[in-house]
Amino acid sequence: MNFLARAISDIQAALLPVAAALLLEEMTYGGLVRLLLAPRTDTGKQKGPKHTTNCMNGGEKCSH
Repeated sequence: MNFLARAISDIQAALLPVAAALLLEEMTYGGLVRLLLAPRTDTGKQKGPKHTTNCMNGGEKCSH
């Protein structure tokens, strides 16, 4: 029984730094990769219909 408790303790001691390193890596590089590969928003380009003063209703702006 003492052997089993000692083995579990050794496994925990070996896995703790690995788990901490993986957590740190995911928080840094994983977040950076998501930021770099995120789709860009086109704020300067308008993709919808352009609003002009001469629209359908005799000079009024469109409702969309």
